[in-house]
Amino acid sequence: MTGRFRTGFLAAFVFLSAAVAETPLSVAAGKMGARLSYDPLTGTGSVERSGFRIGFKANARFFSFDGAFRRLDPIIGRDGVLTVPDSSLAAIDSYFTERENDVKSRFRVAAIVIDPGHGGKDPGAIGEHKSGSKTLRVVEKEVALAAAIRLQARLKASWPDREIIMTRDDDTYPTLEERVAKAHAVQLGPHDAVIFISLHANASFNRNANGFEVWYLDPDFRRNLVDSSDVPDVDPSVLPIINTMLEEEYTTESFMLAKRISARLAESVGDRSRNRGIRAEQWFVVRNARMPSVLVELGFVTEPGEAALLADQAYLSKMGDAVYNGIVDFVDHFENRGGSATP
Repeated sequence: MTGRFRTGFLAAFVFLSAAVAETPLSVAAGKMGARLSYDPLTGTGSVERSGFRIGFKANARFFSFDGAFRRLDPIIGRDGVLTVPDSSLAAIDSYFTERENDVKSRFRVAAIVIDPGHGGKDPGAIGEHKSGSKTLRVVEKEVALAAAIRLQARLKASWPDREIIMTRDDDTYPTLEERVAKAHAVQLGPHDAVIFISLHANASFNRNANGFEVWYLDPDFRRNLVDSSDVPDVDPSVLPIINTMLEEEYTTESFMLAKRISARLAESVGDRSRNRGIRAEQWFVVRNARMPSVLVELGFVTEPGEAALLADQAYLSKMGDAVYNGIVDFVDHFENRGGSATP
């Protein structure tokens, strides 16, 4: 072997050695903060991080990146020890990082504000119904609070990492302005959003009126959502355009939230209470909330049969669960679609 050939051969050997440099997979997974699973009987395993998963088979070039197959240098199994080529390790780590960054860039519902209507000195609607010597008295503020407490408990249990805020959790009376201010005071990140749910019970001079309904802000109502302090680097002449865009976003999202809650209520209690549909109105708490917001009327305290339902804690829990499921449906849609955040 000539010196020239020997030099070239050694250079190629060094190059190939560098190209297939390997790291014990257990060590690599630990450094990446990933969880390694491996079944030596089948030779299959996975590496998981932040809810993302990469599956592999030892000594095979095909990997499953959350169901999408990619061809990489194989993870080698020798004497019960797995090693991963540095090139494949870099691809795995890069995939996890890209997916995590993608999640961070999406809008997220970071807080949910639950507003039990009325309270304290303001009882709201009252229904009194005689049956023989007994009188059933149903008070809106009590109905709203009972349903709200159930809703808060379900949301907290499912989403301990989100803020679940009550405008009141006892028989007190926050003003309408204080309720809205509490929602606006939530500290949000650049990709965070908050939604507002106000719970009420209905009343009518027509004692046969019954059913539940969900309200959102009338799309024709105009409101200021942005001022120059929100976006100091934007030309003031553009602010009305940004404001209109946000109005449209919040109206659309409020309607979607109302639609999902209404559907879940119909599914849960539609055999016992009439679905009066989704309606547009200019209630104060909805009109002044700079976020997706709805007002839910759980039923009529003035109709004897529905008043009896609203006085039943089991029925109210069922309604609270339905509102919860509607919120979950909306949040799933919002976060996967990518919605607007509050300014």
